[in-house]
Amino acid sequence: MSQSSQNRVFMNRFVVKKKISSGAFGVVFLVFDKQTNQDAALKLEKEDNEEMRSLEREVEILKQLNDAEGTPKLIWCGNESEFNIMVIQLLGRDLSYFFRQQKKFSLKCTIQIAFECVNILKNIHNKNVVHRDLKPENILMSKDNDGIYIVDFGISKIYCIQGEHMPFKSDKTFMGTPRYASVAAHLGHEISRKDDLESLFYVILYFLRGSLPWQNLPVSENERTKAVGEIKQNIDLNELCINQPHELVEILQYLKSLNFLDQPNYQYILQLLNQIAENNQFLLDGIYDWTEGLMKSTKKFSSLESKKSFEFNKIKELSPGNLMKSSSKLSQQIIWTVNDQQQHPQVAPSSQRHLLLPPDPNKKPGQRTDLRHLSNSSSNSNVGTFSSMKIKYLPSQIEIEKPTFFPNWNKTDRQQESQYQDMMDENNLDTPLSQKYNIAIQNQAFDFYNKRFNKFQEIAN
Repeated sequence: MSQSSQNRVFMNRFVVKKKISSGAFGVVFLVFDKQTNQDAALKLEKEDNEEMRSLEREVEILKQLNDAEGTPKLIWCGNESEFNIMVIQLLGRDLSYFFRQQKKFSLKCTIQIAFECVNILKNIHNKNVVHRDLKPENILMSKDNDGIYIVDFGISKIYCIQGEHMPFKSDKTFMGTPRYASVAAHLGHEISRKDDLESLFYVILYFLRGSLPWQNLPVSENERTKAVGEIKQNIDLNELCINQPHELVEILQYLKSLNFLDQPNYQYILQLLNQIAENNQFLLDGIYDWTEGLMKSTKKFSSLESKKSFEFNKIKELSPGNLMKSSSKLSQQIIWTVNDQQQHPQVAPSSQRHLLLPPDPNKKPGQRTDLRHLSNSSSNSNVGTFSSMKIKYLPSQIEIEKPTFFPNWNKTDRQQESQYQDMMDENNLDTPLSQKYNIAIQNQAFDFYNKRFNKFQEIAN
């Protein structure tokens, strides 16, 4: 991107951050929308581009779609200087990017894509629009990788106006991408709804197979479109779908049986896709090959964070400060020891039943008791916050009148304790420790805990 484009502001609203892509007829920028304080995608096309005027067409189609589910939202359109401008919702990567990374998609992932895209095409067709250029580059993930969008309506068409379907024509220039175009497109026929779906399932087979039989033909570019069309016309669908679920053959057979004016039975196609999922025992749960690894990493990280949080809470509950407070509030009657593993409920002797914990009304089955909120409403106990406790020593048994654990702390000890307590408080607020403390401080806190707890064990023993 040229230096002059960087930080350029369009319409005193859209600040250019970087170039996303460029082509023969325009450029796409990542911009910051000062009005909404969000990023967006800005498409730029020169006004003198009379050959295509694809941006004007796309704006018209997006207005017709009116934010149909699975299509990008139109934020702003207009012109400035010599450019036509369109600003739309910012989305994520296209499926060709993920395919380059993985070379082939799993059956589950691909059927999930097909299911989502059939529903989106149904939404688009219900708005009287045919896309006419389905390909992996025009199927995008959302910014958060949790949904699919169909984009790029530069050669799309409104097929029905005021209830009247456009007429059939057989002398049209080829429209679309040869690898995924329908047979009708190769024959020069006007494209209708069935052709969008046929293109989609060529994309689906490409994802499953890794390639299509009409790729890399030894012909010139001028002959390629015709040669690809002839193979599509003559290939046996069972051969095309070899080693794939037979329901895909049924779907393609059904689409090839439709006439130009026919409305596809989307529900029938979705039922066949559901049948594939059922036969192969997987769920259409919105998880894709590239998000599954991310989710596993996130789950692993979450598990580590939970373990870390558990250990920090454990350390805090056993810290000298908390143990001293607990002893003071119990008037030096007992010393508690905390069991690391869950214990079965035990009946205390009658002389000690006044020390039993009150029922926790907020506790769920299998959840450890949090005594902090109970301490304000009950004088029975103010000790610790761990899952289960039992009396281990009475003061008379260990001959301690008043548990003064560590009376002679030096300056370093006090500093470490302060850092340790701050870390514990931060952890209880569910704030990641890495945001406030570095590794060195964490190690100092653990050193403090280890030294003090070892002394406590010496006294107790």
